[in-house]
Amino acid sequence: MSIFVRKETSFRFLWCGQIFANLGDILYVVCLIKLIFDATGSVTYMSLVPFFNTISALISGLLAPLIINKFKLKSILSYSQTGKTVLLLLLFFGGATIGEERLVLIYILICLISFLDGWASPARNALIPNLVDESKLVKTNSLLSISDQIVQLIAWPIGSILLVLAGSINILWLAFLLFLLSTVFMWLISDGSKQLPYGNELHMDVLKEGWAIIWKSKQLRIISLMNILETFANGVWIAAILFVYVSEALNKGESWWGFINGSFFGGMLFGGLLIYRFSSLIERNLGKTIFWSTFILIVLTFLFGTTSIPWFALVVSFLFGLPQMARDIAETTIIQKSAREQLLAKVYSARGTLIFAAFGFSSLVMGWITEKFGVRVTFLVATMFFLVSFIVAFINKSALFVEIEKKRV
Repeated sequence: MSIFVRKETSFRFLWCGQIFANLGDILYVVCLIKLIFDATGSVTYMSLVPFFNTISALISGLLAPLIINKFKLKSILSYSQTGKTVLLLLLFFGGATIGEERLVLIYILICLISFLDGWASPARNALIPNLVDESKLVKTNSLLSISDQIVQLIAWPIGSILLVLAGSINILWLAFLLFLLSTVFMWLISDGSKQLPYGNELHMDVLKEGWAIIWKSKQLRIISLMNILETFANGVWIAAILFVYVSEALNKGESWWGFINGSFFGGMLFGGLLIYRFSSLIERNLGKTIFWSTFILIVLTFLFGTTSIPWFALVVSFLFGLPQMARDIAETTIIQKSAREQLLAKVYSARGTLIFAAFGFSSLVMGWITEKFGVRVTFLVATMFFLVSFIVAFINKSALFVEIEKKRV
């Protein structure tokens, strides 16, 4: 009983720490974009913030196995969050008197924060199976996804309002406080793991381990290929393309851009609640959940891209969030059952690298298609990517639907 309570309490520490970290991440990005724009007046300089975040996370994901191999997951999570907190404090002192001459320093600090997050993310996801019973993984993943969606729904609008009322520097202090609280919660986690880091393999062998696990498992190979195809498709949901869609396809103003985004995240939140309620049903049908969710996404992407009716686009945007959430949670649960501790973290780092690379490429390609051929063609291309992903799932149904053995490698 004492072990169960310790695991349950540690999960709560992880959960609360993640909420505070996510809130802090959004607030600090909102502040930085505003501070950089005030200092430079340049949209290009503003756009470098997400660009550097993505590049740093991609490089960090490639190198993460080396860190995972040397340290326990809880230590990686705790030290990386501590490092992010210290860097944000330095960023505050740099941002207080930001000018064009100090932009290089600001961008370096942004890269370092994102780089540390690239270590924390796979460690955090790999810790979850150690802190909850395997029979509760779907329910736990849906709970974490619900929390993420709530943070996304409230943090951006509240951050924007607070930015006007309190000013950038004060909000940066608030982000630092949230990071500090997250750090405290991360240090309080006790995963009860007795497995020691490996530490003796050659560097190239360590870097390849996560990729090797994905390659050896046909189910993980299929899911990874589907992830790449669907990440290409999801490039249509970046802010720039949605802005063009609202203007050209719906003939509406900027407010509808916000409505569409809010509707999508609302659908994700509602989907998370449904999955939490019916977690046992999803648990028994993980592969089928991925299969049918992909089919539904084909239909919804086509309807969204071809309609000119604003209210219908709003409804479809909300519905899009339901299969998206169901598929994501089912995929996460399958991956968590595929390996243990350090090996699982390496699988996550490999998967994260694939998704970051695919999304970065997709954003460029989808933006070019939108500018060259129009936004409706872009959504038709996205529909084709979902269709190819579904065909891959259909051809490999037997492997996708296989039940994961309880003993992970």
